[in-house]
Formats: sequence, C-alpha cells, structure tokens
Amino acid sequence: MSIKIDYISIVFDSARTEEVIRRVLELPIDIFTKYPAKVKHKSYQSLHQAGSIKVFGDSKQTEDNPDGTGCYLVLSGMGWDEIFRILDMHGYSFGDLFRHCERLYGSKFRFTRLDIAIDDRNETPFFTPEQIKRKCEREEFIG
Repeated sequence: MSIKIDYISIVFDSARTEEVIRRVLELPIDIFTKYPAKVKHKSYQSLHQAGSIKVFGDSKQTEDNPDGTGCYLVLSGMGWDEIFRILDMHGYSFGDLFRHCERLYGSKFRFTRLDIAIDDRNETPFFTPEQIKRKCEREEFIG
C-alpha cells in the first residue's frame, strides 16, 4: 500500500505569479506558457502552465486589492509527480517546499485543498476504511 499527495492548491495573498514560479518553485518563467483563464469565484485572469503545474494570477485590481496581487498554485497528481522529480533532483522534499513557502510568505499563504491518495495495489480494492485506518496506525505503508 502506498500513500501520496494527489492534489494540492495554495493561495498566495500578496505574491505575483512570476514570483511564485521563480522563488517558490525555483523554476524559470520561460518554461511556462501564459493563457487567459479564470477560476470560479476568484479574480485571477491568467494561467501560467508548464506540464501539469499551474499557477493562476494577474488578479483584477480592486479597492481591496489595488495592486492586483495574489496567485493560486494548483498541482494535480501529475503536477505533484513533476514537482517531486524537480525537488528530488535538488535534494529537496515536499516539507522543504512548504517550509520555503512559510519563510517567504509567513501568514500570507494558505492551503485551500489537500487530497491524499491511497493505493492498495489491487485491481479491485478490498480494504475497508477500518482496515486502512489500522494499517496507517501500524505504519504499514510506503509514503
């Protein structure tokens, strides 16, 4: 059985898209393609995408946000796999990435979604939620 992060989204209240790409992800901006895009109930106007790594940004300027700052990092399962390979090449972990966010932005970033995937490696899953709970308590997994 293996457990991994399957989806995560992080909001950076005062950052610009390019800043998150360069400073948080430590990736060059030129590998990202910029598209016009919207996120439901948000003011983001663009999407920077490289593979499955997505950063929404360019918020509309409003009275509450006169600088139009703020962006939204979205990593699906494939996006996480891509980030994992990049972190691993540099000797970093996901924990290092999260601590880096905290150092750079303090309380001005937040996780808005975190999905965990459990793969029991069977075509037809046969573990009940109670059995999975016991396996986790006994640390019978690869993380």
